[in-house]
Amino acid sequence: MVDTTANKLTKKEVQGNILSPLPIALVGAQVNKKPNYLVIGYICPFNFGKHIFFSLYNKRYTREGIHENMTFSVNIPSENLIKETELCGTKSGRDIDKSALFDTFYGELKTAPMIFQCPINIECEVTEILDYNPNEGIIGRVIKSYADPQCLTEGKLDWRKVHPILWVTGGDYNFYKLGERIIQKKE
Repeated sequence: MVDTTANKLTKKEVQGNILSPLPIALVGAQVNKKPNYLVIGYICPFNFGKHIFFSLYNKRYTREGIHENMTFSVNIPSENLIKETELCGTKSGRDIDKSALFDTFYGELKTAPMIFQCPINIECEVTEILDYNPNEGIIGRVIKSYADPQCLTEGKLDWRKVHPILWVTGGDYNFYKLGERIIQKKE
């Protein structure tokens, strides 16, 4: 136990969720038979990576495709896709064709569009939708994960090679990039 009086340890309350940074995700869904993508800043793997959770506002266009097909994709853009990522986060698929921004490919599910230019892609099948109006919690089971070969080191994903866009919340609400590894693996 820390004696805060003797050590004069102080903490300051900070507004919002400060559990960050997190990688930005472009969540994809087939909406009206066309790929659409939106930016999700809070996305979380759980169950040892077998499932993914994110929250979605009820009025989002991509939500229609998720409900219709019960599938979605998670695409992790690298720093070189910052302009396209910002566009996906500021414009609705009702107003612009976001599929024109990327080359799309499909995996096993056939209704979870994935972005070829993103170094990491995950296709998911919806297992549960939680209603907490005006938002929903979407839980998906990971079906398959894909990574660009140049982002692997000895067959394992190397985030330093991915160059993900990180989103910081509870701070200045800005984009950042990944830093250096601080502990080397012991041989």
